[in-house]
Amino acid sequence: MLTWPIGGPPMGRFWLGMGATALVASQLPWLRVRRIVLLLLTLAMAVVYVSKTFNITIYNYELLLPFLLEVKPLRSPDYVIGGAVVLAALIAGWIMVPRVPRFAGPKPWLLGLLIVLAVTMIDNRATASTAGSYQGLPDPRNPFSSAVRQAGVEQPGKERRHLVIVLVEALGNPAGEEERRLFEADWNRPEWRTRYTVTRGTSPYYGSTTSAEMRELCSQWADYLTLDIAAANCLPKRYAAAGYKTTGWHAFPGWFFSRYQWWPKLGIQERNFAERSLQAGAKPCGGVFPGACDNDIAGIIGQRIKDAQQPQLHYWVTLNSHLPVLDDPSLGTTDCDHGGAVLADGPPMLCRIFVIHHQLANAISAMAMDPALPPTDILIVGDHMPPFFQRKARERFDGDKVPWVFLRAK
Repeated sequence: MLTWPIGGPPMGRFWLGMGATALVASQLPWLRVRRIVLLLLTLAMAVVYVSKTFNITIYNYELLLPFLLEVKPLRSPDYVIGGAVVLAALIAGWIMVPRVPRFAGPKPWLLGLLIVLAVTMIDNRATASTAGSYQGLPDPRNPFSSAVRQAGVEQPGKERRHLVIVLVEALGNPAGEEERRLFEADWNRPEWRTRYTVTRGTSPYYGSTTSAEMRELCSQWADYLTLDIAAANCLPKRYAAAGYKTTGWHAFPGWFFSRYQWWPKLGIQERNFAERSLQAGAKPCGGVFPGACDNDIAGIIGQRIKDAQQPQLHYWVTLNSHLPVLDDPSLGTTDCDHGGAVLADGPPMLCRIFVIHHQLANAISAMAMDPALPPTDILIVGDHMPPFFQRKARERFDGDKVPWVFLRAK
């Protein structure tokens, strides 16, 4: 409720369900039970809120403990403030529960229900402008689409050229004219056309990064927890069967989202997570998600391709633009002024994510334009829109599509 003027996901149906539950629980005769129920409801609302903000389905709850152990939430003021609000709500609830009077007759029940309905309606109204951008699950009526399918690289080509697929964290499709201009400068570079045939487009998205991985590699609206990946015959497995060396890159540890378990099932033969990326020559980058620097991985992939004796598939999931993006020298986001007045009226994180994507585009472009690079096709696609908390920042991007760019070697 405190965030309604600023932003946040639609929570109306959860307000309705949990509010009604709290109303009933408030009249239980056992104080200890009332307190426990209220604490559980408060924590449940916090978990749902965070899950919906990042389009993560709620059954990924088992990731909470490793998230807290490896991610550095105390580095982000947003996470610190959010944690303080939840803690204050828990303390206030613990103190206030004994003061709730026993209802005498139907009128208090009716009043309580009306308040719950009013909160639900206010939430629906306050979050209406960005409600469509919080999509954890696909509409089964929508036809499937992906950048891989639109670019025509689902199957290995007869030329057996090298292929690099870059799944870019939080690369959204800008909705505003000025933001689009900045995007075009990075991802529609004229020099690319001297060496590549460039095609571009958008693809619908649902869920978080792992859902995007299933979308692009396995051609399904799915999640790694529900899809039988081993039986899905995903893209890396098809390329491996055609004689390609398949390599995966991600600058964060492999336990996160259990990638170390299911990337092999995709058909990724060599898996380079944070430790191996650093060993390969990438510098460390900080932030809430500390790991290797994405900008260095582009050059490492390029060198691998130049040294290769067989066709290569490199699949790369970037990291450094994962929100929240901090003011951090290792990320190149200190005192961000990228984009000038275009981004100056937004939250600082808006400038930071644009500058990180700008740096990434420079690194990919340097790899692509290296004269020594053998014929290599490069597909760049966003996983999901930037999951900004602030409504005004979120409105700067399409809420249901991500962009893609395909560089096909001439």
